Amino acid sequence: MPTTGFYRVQALLGLVYLCAGSAKLFGADIMVEAFDATGLGQSLRVAVGVLEICGGFCLFVPRASIYAAVVLGCTILGILGAAVGHVVRLGDEASFDAPRLTATKAQRPDVHRDRFNATLWQVPIESRQRRHIEG
Repeated sequence: MPTTGFYRVQALLGLVYLCAGSAKLFGADIMVEAFDATGLGQSLRVAVGVLEICGGFCLFVPRASIYAAVVLGCTILGILGAAVGHVVRLGDEASFDAPRLTATKAQRPDVHRDRFNATLWQVPIESRQRRHIEG
């Protein structure tokens, strides 16, 4: 792959990091929920967003790409360490109820000519009641 191909991939990754960082800074619902679910806090969300935007801009400049790699790599490792530390600290006190992908014979997809209905995600009852999804 010629050098320009590497620069294009680098610029594409920079654009991805700019979009992810701006979503964190602007408070996109999915980012807020992700940081709430892990219990890391909203101030860390903003800090990670700023670092991702800085790293994304550095990826656009070929000579600054090493700095982007350091900043983004340290950010990823820091978030991973914070999430693992938080889970270890809480232990079994607050279990995370994630939706489970279920495929049983009782839940076969309902296939008709006009529509397709299938129940793939099953949210635990405690989680639905806690988040007021269902009655």
